[in-house]
Amino acid sequence: MSRENNIVVDVESKKKSINPMIYSNFIEHLGECIHNGIWAYDPVNVPLFKGNPKLKGMREDVFNAVKNLKPTVLRAFGGCYSDVYHWKDAIGSRDSRKTVKNIAWNDPNLLPEGTGPDIENQFGIDEFLTLCEEISAKPYLNVNYGTGTPEEAADWVEYCNCSTNTKYGALRAKYRRKEPYNVQFWGIANEIYGFWERGYEKKPENYAKKYLEFAKQMREKDPTIKLFACGWENSKWNQTLLKNIGEDWVDYLTIHRYFPNLFAKASGEKHPDKPKCYHALMASAPLIEQYINHTWEDIITALGKNTHVRIAFDEWGVWYVFKDVIKSNYNLQDGLWTALVLMNFQKMSDKCPMANWSQLVNCLGAIQTDPDGLILTPIYLALKLFKDHTYYNLIEDLDIKCETFDSRRYGRIPKSENVPYIDCNATINDKEDKLSIMFVNKHFTNNLIVNLELKSFNPSEQGEIIELNSESPFDYNTIENRNKIKLKHKKVEECKSKMTLELPAHSVVLLKLNKK
Repeated sequence: MSRENNIVVDVESKKKSINPMIYSNFIEHLGECIHNGIWAYDPVNVPLFKGNPKLKGMREDVFNAVKNLKPTVLRAFGGCYSDVYHWKDAIGSRDSRKTVKNIAWNDPNLLPEGTGPDIENQFGIDEFLTLCEEISAKPYLNVNYGTGTPEEAADWVEYCNCSTNTKYGALRAKYRRKEPYNVQFWGIANEIYGFWERGYEKKPENYAKKYLEFAKQMREKDPTIKLFACGWENSKWNQTLLKNIGEDWVDYLTIHRYFPNLFAKASGEKHPDKPKCYHALMASAPLIEQYINHTWEDIITALGKNTHVRIAFDEWGVWYVFKDVIKSNYNLQDGLWTALVLMNFQKMSDKCPMANWSQLVNCLGAIQTDPDGLILTPIYLALKLFKDHTYYNLIEDLDIKCETFDSRRYGRIPKSENVPYIDCNATINDKEDKLSIMFVNKHFTNNLIVNLELKSFNPSEQGEIIELNSESPFDYNTIENRNKIKLKHKKVEECKSKMTLELPAHSVVLLKLNKK
């Protein structure tokens, strides 16, 4: 094992553009994501939003936390719920909207109480699209393939995107929105290859045939929309699907993945705060890269290397046991894992330009709510660190030599050998005078000293470090101590092209430098 940790960044080397849509998010009518998460149905001890009247019912603290996170794209309303969602139930005056059973998530024999609350549809189509405008996020809607019709989906496109001369454009104007919303992204079905999904399709040929009926009627309403088809980790499914759809009718192939996925264990198990889980998670980020590469091979095998079709990783996240779908809290370990995966998305956004953390609030949520306030989890802090403090050009020539470790199998994560203790990405702005270097020290107990060399970049003497860390990787922000873990900023003096840094154990450290 090497005792020295050396990183060389060649700033004049080839750059790769990073698509900002990798910093996106996802919401669903599941647990307390929307019901008593984004939308306050029960009384709370915090102010409700006083801005746009369409969002009267959203908590002010939740709104501000979402806006400050700056998600690039927000996907709704599922997930599995999308294939039972009838959008016309969620428009018009709120007191006239239909309350419906959550038939996607209401099996009491399989699911914990609270998984599938009744849907009162107070946070509906106009509310969602208004929220997207208020936070400057692009909306991404999943149509109801499983229990809906192509006509229903096409009407939805018309409601969102067409002029008031159309039937549903006029209805939108009646509900106090004259201008079209111009929703660009539309998914047709969710995980439709799965037996758990309403509308389950066993054969990709059958999905492709019905998908085309949806796609053609939706594009008749707006030819400019981008369409998403359900991909899977099965190459036969992906390749058959794409060949049968044809390149003209699809823009993105979607994939999903959660770690460590302990569903085979007891649903009541607590968050596993133990070194075995920690080391497996720290070793698992390359599995995301492998999944993207395998999916990309399926796309180019089916459609050729010059295809415009790309991957949308529109659900990804930390999911331990099933009860986490109601309300879950996350620790520093989970924030470190989030940073490691975001590094992979930065490297691969040419193939996978969109990635949506699942989910935004409470249910597997980056933000946790209670009647008195919020918990901004380390996952939220990691997402915010990347969005606020990295740039959109990845420096490709980056050499890392560091100590390594081995990890054991845990959940769906296989054992790994010779895992580097340090991961690092370097990004730079368009003018190439601002440099951001992200380090993750995965060591469970030890600070690590890094010798950093910058080629072709002479930094100003003063820089800044932003750090995500705590005493233990199993520390949480809680109701009792909401700010135990936070992003810590400090100035760094005597920055040079060759410098030494000390990375605290189990930490994310971002170094920001300006060119002299």
